Parts: sequence; C-alpha cells; structure tokens
Amino acid sequence: MREIVGPDGSVLGVDLDGQAVAFANQRRLANGLTNVAFINGDARSVQFERLFDAAVGRFVLMFISDSTAALRVVASKVREGGVLAFHEWAAGTSPASAMNLPVLSVLLDLMVRTFERSGARRDIGAELYWRMREAGLDPEPRPVAEISVSIDQGEIAWRRWALFARSLRPKMLEYGLATEKQFDDLVERQLRDELRHARGVVPMSWLMVGQWARK
Repeated sequence: MREIVGPDGSVLGVDLDGQAVAFANQRRLANGLTNVAFINGDARSVQFERLFDAAVGRFVLMFISDSTAALRVVASKVREGGVLAFHEWAAGTSPASAMNLPVLSVLLDLMVRTFERSGARRDIGAELYWRMREAGLDPEPRPVAEISVSIDQGEIAWRRWALFARSLRPKMLEYGLATEKQFDDLVERQLRDELRHARGVVPMSWLMVGQWARK
C-alpha cells in the first residue's frame, strides 16, 4: 500500500488484534516508514479526523455478522468517489476434492466446520457484490477470483496448510471436532505424506474473491 500512495500519501492500518498491531509497528519502525501507521481498534467505531480515499480489508467481513451494515459504516469514512475493496473467501467448494487430494479435503472440511462453529462466514466472498449494492455502493461487476496453487512444491504446500490448521487447532479441540491425536495424525503425518507425493497442481487456498466498489 505504501508504494501505491507514494511519498505524499499515507496509510493507516486498523486491527482488533493488539499483538498483530504491535508486530506491524515493529516492522514499520525497522523499515523506517514514516507515512504508515497502525492502531488497535474496530474500524467501524474508531473516530478519524478526515475521510479516506480508499478502505481495504482482507478476511475481515467473514468475522462480522452484518456485513452490509459494516460496509455502510466503512463507506461513511471514505470520500465521495473513493474506493472500498475487500478480499474474502468463497469456501463453499473444496478445491482439494477436485484435485483428488482426499486428506487435504478432510482437513479443509474440518477447518470449515471450525469457522462455522465460531460464527465466521467462510463463504462471504460470494456475497460481496450484492452486499456492496445493498450498502449503496457501485460495485465492479467483474471481480477478481482466484485459487492460489503450487506445482511440485509439496513440502511448501504442507507447511502452509499445517500452519493454518495449527492456528485453528485450539478451537477444533474446544468444539470437540477433533482430538489431539486425530489432529496430529491428520496434519503432521497423513497430510504431509499426501502433499509430499502429490503430482501436478496442489491448492494453497480456497477460492478467494476480490471485490471493489466506488462510493
């Protein structure tokens, strides 16, 4: 974002996770960035001194129960003619099933059920266009949709999915969706074996949708 706004522009990041903000500020200071700042808070309720040219979010709306209302609030903090852009999952279909990766498919299903139990909207990417319209915005009718993939990089694919799964592990155990032994066997042994020997394309994500709109 710093490169997009140039030396005369500025970027402000807002996040509910204080640890993420602290880490981002450490990186900002280490790189000597003076036109980038980060604050801990909810972008819907933080009071800003000015309107912004753009508001960008990634995997944000999936954690908000009323995405349309959230878009209206965020839009109120953007100038007329400004842009709102969000990047979210449309995880209704498992790419692993189509690519004949049964172990990864089982893991993705487990992760989806974990998100659903937590109240997260794992398929919100498919709703972005009409939710932006409901919020009074003018969305682009041709959004970007993609699935990140790798070829002949099974170990890298395993590390990516394993890291993601481990971040959800506490909730999987809390909700009773898996035992410690089941999780470790699935992720640390079966998944690694499957992806290490996979030939051809291996998915590195669910389907992701990038949707933007003008105010």
